[in-house]
Amino acid sequence: MPARKKAARKSARKPARKKAAKRAPASKKAARPKAAPKKAAPARPAAPPAVPSAIGLMSHHSDFTTHNLDGIRRFYVELLGFSKHDVDPKMNYLYIQTGNTSSLGFMPPMPGMGEPTPAKEPTLYFMVKNVDQAYANLAAKGVMFEGPPADMPWGHRVVSTVDPEGRRVMLATPKRT
Repeated sequence: MPARKKAARKSARKPARKKAAKRAPASKKAARPKAAPKKAAPARPAAPPAVPSAIGLMSHHSDFTTHNLDGIRRFYVELLGFSKHDVDPKMNYLYIQTGNTSSLGFMPPMPGMGEPTPAKEPTLYFMVKNVDQAYANLAAKGVMFEGPPADMPWGHRVVSTVDPEGRRVMLATPKRT
């Protein structure tokens, strides 16, 4: 092989040398405009911390009995402006969402929910992850219930007790379909 071909092969195998970049004098560097710092993205609000509870609380709901469902609906929905609401005509029940994890319910007195006349103090109605598990855990601690959890016609599985002053406290889980 001639010498020229050998030299061409050798140079083809060798990586090319990079030329050293010329550095600007220090005085020119200082004269360059600095890039504006990047703006930070707006901070997203942190999720509220989980509420500690032994019953697996997911939301708070208060039920009231009423003898004037139309008047109650007008007051809370039209006057106070709670726009997320629903009426179950079968149960004659008004549900009003009052916050991300809170709501109110209104219905005429009915068996199983207390039947006082006139309207009664609210029932504390706690939505829990698993009403049967909450019932077992609390019964083991001595909480007295009116009976075991039961399926209700409004679509919840509930268990009921009373607090030391006689307020009805219900734990509920939506029924699985």
